[in-house]
Amino acid sequence: MKKNYSYATLLTGVLMVASGTANAASVLFTSFDHYGSDPVDYVVSIDDLTDGFFNVNVKIAENSSNQGDIRGIAFALNYEITANDISGSDITKIGLNTLNNQGGNNFNGTGSGLFTAENNYYLLSIGSPGSSTGFITSTNFAIASLGNSLEDAFSVFGVRAQSVGPNGSGSSKDISTTVTFDGAPVPVPSAVWFMGSGLIGLIGFSRKGKAPVRA
Repeated sequence: MKKNYSYATLLTGVLMVASGTANAASVLFTSFDHYGSDPVDYVVSIDDLTDGFFNVNVKIAENSSNQGDIRGIAFALNYEITANDISGSDITKIGLNTLNNQGGNNFNGTGSGLFTAENNYYLLSIGSPGSSTGFITSTNFAIASLGNSLEDAFSVFGVRAQSVGPNGSGSSKDISTTVTFDGAPVPVPSAVWFMGSGLIGLIGFSRKGKAPVRA
């Protein structure tokens, strides 16, 4: 028997996808304490992808007083992961429960106690040291959620940058413990509703245009 997939079926699929992404939660780190020679401000957003991963986006804020090359990212979690649970195209080294990955990427000294007070902390090396061009000003990576809630998964987040300041000779070590959680449903994009309306119209047009078949 030949199966007929109607416009109504397609509409149902579209709306199911929309409803599936409407409950995504996110956290933000936007208020950083500065421990390096030249401070840099960042915007860090972490989204629950609802498929077993947290998606982490890090970028230098547009209104930051300094720009630079992101070389390291440190964060503390309330659960334990391995290197296999972290993936990102800019990551060149993953340190577990360490604050020194060498190559200028470390969070030693002032502010380090914010991480060592936690049970699980991780340090990622980003890009290559000593690069004078192709600075990384934004990056993203994924972390396996392992069934944990995003609301209380992250407690500390730090970013390390080199080639900072007016002459590019400074460095920054900026750490945030201020977490903003947004667990409210994400509004379904208007484009989805327009698509749904269009499909409904097609359903009506299709039914109106079909002439009855007589035996």
